[in-house]
Amino acid sequence: MKAYSSTNVYDAAFSRAVNMFKEGHRIVVAFSGGKDSTAVFELMYAAAVYVGILPLEVWMRDEEIMYPGTYEYAERIANRKGVKFHWLIAGEPEVNVFNRENPYWWVFDDRLDPDQWMRKPPEFAKRTKELSIYNVVNPTSFPPPPGKLLCVTMGVRASESRKRNMMIHRSGGAVSGMTSSKAKTWEADGRNREKEIHFRPIYDWTTKDVWFAIKEKGWDYNKAYDAFTLYGVKREQQRIAPVTVKGVPLLKVAYGAWPEWFQRLNVRLPGVILGAKYGKKAVMPIRRHYETWQECYQRTCIDEAPAWIAERAEVYREWMIKRHAAHSTDPIMDIAACPTCAGGKASWKAMAENMYNGDPFMLQTDCTAFGYVEPEFFRKGMGVWGGKPTMG
Repeated sequence: MKAYSSTNVYDAAFSRAVNMFKEGHRIVVAFSGGKDSTAVFELMYAAAVYVGILPLEVWMRDEEIMYPGTYEYAERIANRKGVKFHWLIAGEPEVNVFNRENPYWWVFDDRLDPDQWMRKPPEFAKRTKELSIYNVVNPTSFPPPPGKLLCVTMGVRASESRKRNMMIHRSGGAVSGMTSSKAKTWEADGRNREKEIHFRPIYDWTTKDVWFAIKEKGWDYNKAYDAFTLYGVKREQQRIAPVTVKGVPLLKVAYGAWPEWFQRLNVRLPGVILGAKYGKKAVMPIRRHYETWQECYQRTCIDEAPAWIAERAEVYREWMIKRHAAHSTDPIMDIAACPTCAGGKASWKAMAENMYNGDPFMLQTDCTAFGYVEPEFFRKGMGVWGGKPTMG
């Protein structure tokens, strides 16, 4: 439920930021190059100047591949006076949904000649051993002052999605502590995650608020957004995200806006041109005219799928059947989702779409019968996630 105030969202967020600085916690701003991290950075920078606490600490994990303009913008921020920028490289695997045989590609892959990378990182970038982004910044690597907390500051907004809205509502708004259960889940190598809090100063902003602030305040921003606007992409759909997963709908724009960059991308990540030409259809199962979706699931996710996908698809099928049977004697429907099974995933159509690419990061499924596909599976010696994997 919305609550209206006479204070505008910028002033409310600025007040939150100032109070957080005054409490004396160690504040580290998460930065991605997107519009929300732009707003959070500028807001926290202004608050740090107001309180007289500089430099402002900022951290970013370099993903190697983002839309042109993103890392150029990040370097401008890193070179700002009064900014201590932690530019980190994890060399983690990311997902290429267009390669079913091996869906992982490695950021700044040390097994490749650096000239084969999409770009080279700046000289001041540093390596981190953490594969999971949730473990990169923690009270061990960024120790807070005695008696204070590590405040990880993020551009998370309630209006982004229903899931984000509920998460923010449950956690109480702008600030959330690390619960014991979550701290234990994210714990690794003896880190005390209970000394960490998350700060979301613009949690109540809309997309319109973000762009209004960027315009009115004259803030610098990622010029990739200009290309999205030029190609008619609605502002709510403009996202700076890994191009092979959440960025699939924008590949066609990238193909037209940056043809030379895209040509290099298709060499680095074979198959992405399929996404530019066919959109989401390139990564979805195609049901033949005489097939049921159950038969399509068998053919596309098991019979014709790479071995690692087939194995997971068989486990997922049995798990879903058992889960559905726990509350219904009817079989799983072909298209209509069971209203009792959470998330509308209990239909053969939904199951085929969810498992067509094996769901290695478990973005589509919540199956407890298997977990993430560890980096070790596709490349010996690369270890395990040690936490929840994410794309950026």
